[in-house]
Amino acid sequence: MEPLSTFDLVMNFLVVIVMPLLILANLRNFGRKSPLKTYLWNEHPNFMRVSLVVIGLLMMFSVTGLLGYYGLVSPTFVEYAAPVLAILFLIVALAEIWLSIAVLRKYFRTRKAGRTTA
Repeated sequence: MEPLSTFDLVMNFLVVIVMPLLILANLRNFGRKSPLKTYLWNEHPNFMRVSLVVIGLLMMFSVTGLLGYYGLVSPTFVEYAAPVLAILFLIVALAEIWLSIAVLRKYFRTRKAGRTTA
């Protein structure tokens, strides 16, 4: 495991702090209720759930890096955890791409038919 630069440390800490707040805000429906957010949660909840899993995997990758940097877990654990998280991220990213195509197809189909979507 290579050492983290100051920039990498700051970014990892920001990810570890902000991403759980984003997940919580989406699950509890905090914050501004934008039409896009309402539309996606109402019409495509699986897309939004997969998006939250992507955010969670990004957070876990940063947590693993920070724990390894500060010596709370062994470097061997970090070396094994990084590819496992990367493979999971790849699978979830492919699902996200598939669902986003379905979201766009439904949106354009609805728009072409002349109906409102919000």
